Amino acid sequence: MKALTFLGINNYAETIYVYQGKEYPTRFFAAALPHFFPQLEEILLFVTPQVQEHANLKALQESLGERLRPAPIPEGHTQEDLWTIFDALTAQIQPGEQVLFDITNSFRSLPFLVFLAAAFLRSARQIQVAGVLYGAWDARNTETNRTPVFDLTPFVTLLDWLTATNRFVETGDGHALASLLQAGMPSGPQMGRDLQARALGKNLESAADAIRSISLAVRLARPLEIMQSAAQLDATIQQALPVIQKTARPFGLLASQIVDEYSQFALEDPTESTSQVESLYSQLELIHWYLERRHVIQAATLAREWVISLLAWRLNAPMFELENGRDALEKALNTVVEKRKPDPKPKYRSPYEKPIADLPEVDQLCALWNRLRDIRNDIAHCGMRISPRNANLLKQKVELLFPELAELARQLLPPRMSAKTGGQS
Repeated sequence: MKALTFLGINNYAETIYVYQGKEYPTRFFAAALPHFFPQLEEILLFVTPQVQEHANLKALQESLGERLRPAPIPEGHTQEDLWTIFDALTAQIQPGEQVLFDITNSFRSLPFLVFLAAAFLRSARQIQVAGVLYGAWDARNTETNRTPVFDLTPFVTLLDWLTATNRFVETGDGHALASLLQAGMPSGPQMGRDLQARALGKNLESAADAIRSISLAVRLARPLEIMQSAAQLDATIQQALPVIQKTARPFGLLASQIVDEYSQFALEDPTESTSQVESLYSQLELIHWYLERRHVIQAATLAREWVISLLAWRLNAPMFELENGRDALEKALNTVVEKRKPDPKPKYRSPYEKPIADLPEVDQLCALWNRLRDIRNDIAHCGMRISPRNANLLKQKVELLFPELAELARQLLPPRMSAKTGGQS
């Protein structure tokens, strides 16, 4: 293990530092580090030119001996100095090392740089943060001269939570967030003897499972799974939020952001006949959500299936049955489109052909279906055509379809009863 620490030119007074049941009397908190962490092999002490000439450095060297290695840094008076300090902090660390950060005697902007360096090293070099410590002199007990040592590591991991949450909200990828939830679960023995820990573990696991399910369903364009998993996630967070806010605070702080993003899709049983209208509106919102996030393939794929689902509801056809439902509807729609051509060559017969042809919106429906088929085929064949559209043009064409989908929903569906946000209603 390696420690990064700092020293100033103040006249530090002796105190008894207290950390996890251990105590150590010293003027310099860095001198207590080997006592609190016996496995510590090297202490990198970052010192400015002033400190290099000061008696404090000599005294600390006498206390720590060869384990201490001074590393020069500038005073930090300019922005360029700050970058030099950041580079000095990160240059001393090798990939995979276990590192302890001490900000007790850091000054001015150094604590901020240390937090950023810790976050950067965790991500870029996969280091293990053994702790971010602060000997809180201002919080000492003046009667006993005991000074508590705070472990600020959770505030470093908060950056991980922020990044993972933003990724889940902005892209639908919840793998990192689910992993953080899983890592935050109490240990098996703790859950075995503590009812509150057991409840927390169960809720965190349920939330992680729901996030993983949503994440995979988003990537594979599975709207019904998204709705069911979003409902599970919403219920889990609402039920567990009081406990989570106390024992898994980073997730508690961000839970409302997650709920706000995915509750718009929450539907416990989207296949129920009484839920199908709400399901169709939620799927329309999901198409819009995909487009906002540049998930063009999923948006186009879902849009094509949504048109068939819309017809199934309007014509009272089996929405989730292939042969007598979706397949028959698709064949009927293709036949109606074909018969409107100058030289039609209809291939299929379907009992839904006449009901579709009799819809007042049939012209709009056929034009939209033609474009959807063409776009879907272009996407499915990965541009392996003689003259494929370029990706940017394809994206634009999919985006232009959404207003037509929303208009078709307005014409063929009853008004939406629920007051959900996002997309169109």
